[in-house]
This record gives sequence, C-alpha cells and structure tokens, in this order.
Amino acid sequence: MNRKQLFTLSSFLLLSFFAGNAFAGKTGMLNLLNLTGPRQVAMGETGVLSEADPFNLEYNPAMIAGMKNSQVGISHNSFFQDRHTNTLALIFPAAGMDFGVHIRLSSVSDLEARGENPSEEPDYLFSPNDFAGKVFAAKNITDRLQAGISLGLLLEKIDTHRAVAGVFGLGAVYRFEHGFSAHASVANLGSQFTFITDKQSTPKIVRFGADFHKKDLNISADYVNIKSSDGHIHLGGEYLLEEVLFLRLGYQTGYDNRDFSAGTGFVYNNLRIDYAFVPYDSDLGSTHRFSLTISIR
Repeated sequence: MNRKQLFTLSSFLLLSFFAGNAFAGKTGMLNLLNLTGPRQVAMGETGVLSEADPFNLEYNPAMIAGMKNSQVGISHNSFFQDRHTNTLALIFPAAGMDFGVHIRLSSVSDLEARGENPSEEPDYLFSPNDFAGKVFAAKNITDRLQAGISLGLLLEKIDTHRAVAGVFGLGAVYRFEHGFSAHASVANLGSQFTFITDKQSTPKIVRFGADFHKKDLNISADYVNIKSSDGHIHLGGEYLLEEVLFLRLGYQTGYDNRDFSAGTGFVYNNLRIDYAFVPYDSDLGSTHRFSLTISIR
C-alpha cells in the first residue's frame, strides 16, 4: 500500500467513526438494525469479501465493486412475536461501475389497538410496517482499493402514524496480498425526522474490520458501533465443502439476548440457497432466515 492509498483508507476510517457519532440522539426505525442476508447473518453479521454478494449491500456498498455477473437475491426472515421481513437485492455492472438496489419490507402481524378505557376486546387490529429502499454505486479506485456510496428512503408506519427519512452511506475496501482485506463503512446517516411529536434520528451503523480468504475458507472480524454508543465485536467463518455445501458459524459480543449464530448454504450451477439460525435468550425464541440467490451469466 503506497502513501496515497494509506492516507485515503485512514481518512475514510476516521470519517466513518466521527460521522456516526455526529448524529447521536434518540433513535427511531430500529428495525433497520435487523440485517437480512442469511449468509452474512450466519457468519455473525459480517460481510462476505471473497466475492460480490447482493446481501452485502447492507454491510458495505464497496463490497460489490468488481463483480463478474449480475445477481438477484430474495430473502425471508421470520422473527419472534410474528415479525417478518422480506427483501429483494439486486447487483449489476454498468458503464464501468457496479450498482445495486436493496428493498425490504418488515411487518408485525395483528397488534391490538385500544382506546383510553381498558377493554377485553380490542377496538381493532393493525400491522406496523417498515419500508427501506436504497440504491448503491461502487467502483474500483485502484487495483486494490474499492469505494461505494448508498442513498435511500425509509418509511415507518404504526397504526395511523407515519414517518419518512432520507439516508446515505459510505464504504471502502482495501485488498492486501495473500487473501487479507480491510474494510470500513457507515450506514443510515441522515437528518432527524419527526414521528408523531418526537424528534428522532436514523439508526447509524459504523463498521470496520478485516477478512481472510483462502481457497474455500473465509474468516472475518468486525467492530460494529450501533447508534453512536454501543460497540460490538462480530466474528464469522465460512467453509465451502466439495464446492457444493457451505458451513457457517458466527459469534457477537455485547448484545443482551444473542451471541452465537449458524447456518448453511447449497450451491447448484447459478443458484444458491442460504439458511441462518439465530437463537435468542430471555425466552424470546429463535429466528430463521432463508434466501435464494441467482447469478445471471
């Protein structure tokens, strides 16, 4: 790494950290903290740097730079308390750059609404919904340095109340020799928005870490700062067995109700099916996440 590249990467790391802390405040739209890609979730919510993956868009937009083929992914996440998230992710190269689109819709089924006076029967049922739509662009700056940016629109609806916010994010990846990489990103930066009468900020996520890839093995480690205050270590590993079956494990520190995760994946021609399992403590149960990814050659 020459001096110019080292200065660029170091400057981005500092920008990511201070940008995440500059927007501290009461945080809303917390559903965005539940990331969707089963492959990445099984690996402790760390990105996959060995190849472009459509679900990497939530982790670092620069990770899609240099892709060989377009890919489309759909996922379904089933959480406790009847919470569900469905996602569409698309990445494609065009005009010397790489682009992505990430759309997710989350909902909770049949919450009961009551007035000021207690009653056995609810007045009516409603389902809160969260929508997030983002577009991404990434480019190889040099043979080793990649950079990316994201722009998005967030919508939260609870009963008759709505809130809308615009966000942006930045990302960078530097690839060393012998399979090592370093990365940094900041996501969900935006101005404050009003929900009912409360001023809230979007849920910022600052992430930086390292990755090692050699043949069929991926090992990753991230430091993740959530909402400008909570720091966590995320660890993940993936092994491809006989070029068909992925085995994955992950671990996260500092969370009240989760730590371990696991999952698997199956590859056939241009199709990949992924599954992640995350157990929760405090009698919250477990979550199951599935996805189908198609490579368009």
